[in-house]
Amino acid sequence: MLKDYLNQAQTMIKKRPLLLVIVPWLLYAAYLTLIAAPKYESTSQLVVKSADGANNFDPSALLMSGVTGAPASNESQLVVAFIQSNDMLHYLDKAIDLSGHYTSSEGDIISRLASDHSNEAFLEYYLNNIDVLINSDSSVIELSVRAYNPEYAQLISKTIVKRAEQFINEISNNLAKSRLAFAQSEHDIVEDKLQQAKLALINFQSKYNVLDPTAEGAAFQQIAFSLEATLAQKQAELSTLAGIMSATAPEIVSLKRQIKALEQQITEQKTKINDTQGSDAKLSINQLMAQYSNLQVQVELALQAYGSSLMTLENARVDTYQQLQHLVTVESPTLPDDATYPKVIYNLVLLGVLLSMAFIAIRIVVATIREL
Repeated sequence: MLKDYLNQAQTMIKKRPLLLVIVPWLLYAAYLTLIAAPKYESTSQLVVKSADGANNFDPSALLMSGVTGAPASNESQLVVAFIQSNDMLHYLDKAIDLSGHYTSSEGDIISRLASDHSNEAFLEYYLNNIDVLINSDSSVIELSVRAYNPEYAQLISKTIVKRAEQFINEISNNLAKSRLAFAQSEHDIVEDKLQQAKLALINFQSKYNVLDPTAEGAAFQQIAFSLEATLAQKQAELSTLAGIMSATAPEIVSLKRQIKALEQQITEQKTKINDTQGSDAKLSINQLMAQYSNLQVQVELALQAYGSSLMTLENARVDTYQQLQHLVTVESPTLPDDATYPKVIYNLVLLGVLLSMAFIAIRIVVATIREL
């Protein structure tokens, strides 16, 4: 009996070959109008902006995008990649039971997701029901999501936007923490060097029981100069008295004793200034001044480095704040009123054109073969 039906169909096609075009077109039309489940589309618009209020957009990258067609913003591309990722799909399935909706009876038997689907099939189905585009002029991300009822389409879109915002914030905060941690660690090193330089100076002062060798050296020099001036005065007096008194005169003897005492005192002062007195703990004033000067230089350099490091740290904090990225919703997910898919007229016209072109091509090929 089946053979009879096939023979009848073959006879009808030979008599009316246009049935090869009309029958598939009518079957598809019946599916679109009677069986196909409507799909509603929720749209939203997003943009990645920095904390200083400027959207993250590079004019040079925009110029390149005009030539190559590539999106202008790397951060926008990152958002798009995340929305289309398995991670987002798993989050949606866990948060709003996405697979349950796409496999439900709301969808028709042909268009809905198979209940025993694989992860790869689920991802492909998800990608077929979302569109994520980047406006190359403004770096605005345009998101479209399709579902079997308008409320659920809006829910999917809202959930995607919320998770994408969390994703961008997490990345931005982690990068900011890394930059600040590095700047803080470098500042801590400089601060530690400053503390070590200060400690070395304090230990030096404690070891040699000296507060400021430079001031003490100046004081020793002043004492030496004063003693030398007194010595010169006494020597002048001795020279004057020696001309009118004998060498045994009490005044001459007293002056000679004073001169000798002054000379000894001057020698001791110069020894303190210039010579090392035995052990390492007894250095000359010149040596103390030299070491103290080196330590002071180290402290001053450490202070300068500390000031620069502190300024760098504060600048890093400001720059890091300004570079924080946020995903801003330009247009909230819409609640569609009418079904967007399937596009019945468009699909039927397209199928009719394709079938007609295929029919004409086959007729031409058959006619050519017969002529040969």
